[in-house]
Amino acid sequence: MTSHLHRCIIGLTALTLVIAGCAGSSDVAETAVEAESSTTVTVVETTVPTTPSTVPRATCPEAESGELRAVIEAQTFAISQGDFVAALSYSSASFRSNTTAEQFERMISYEYGFLLRNPSISVAACQLMGDSRDLLIELGTERRHVMAYVLTPDEGQWRIDVAALLGELDGMTA
Repeated sequence: MTSHLHRCIIGLTALTLVIAGCAGSSDVAETAVEAESSTTVTVVETTVPTTPSTVPRATCPEAESGELRAVIEAQTFAISQGDFVAALSYSSASFRSNTTAEQFERMISYEYGFLLRNPSISVAACQLMGDSRDLLIELGTERRHVMAYVLTPDEGQWRIDVAALLGELDGMTA
């Protein structure tokens, strides 16, 4: 469970870096600034080095983005029908090995209750991250929820490895 939690945190951190548009260099710059009081202030700016695993190589091809969206839609539909066994089947093997259908149902009910209403889904962004795909998804109509998903190839199909609620947008549509 701990390794899965770490993978979730790493995946969400990588997605946050992608969304924030992180820089691809490791430079330290010092600038001497002359202040009005004749005091010299040194400003140090540091950029965090990025590794190939955290920098997206490209956006997902349109056809693949559609496949990934279909997996999320299928899981969301199963959740809205109360079929948590089927909904859990769209999750990665590593996620399924750490949770039961009953635990999954409780998690959805308490933390992601809006999924019970089968919200509309739109892909806001899709990035290639090694073998995984990081997606930024908007769900809903009147009240829109923004979620981050990480899908991985698993058992010959795309499976949801990580899903996290990032925020909510009231009264906005995609």
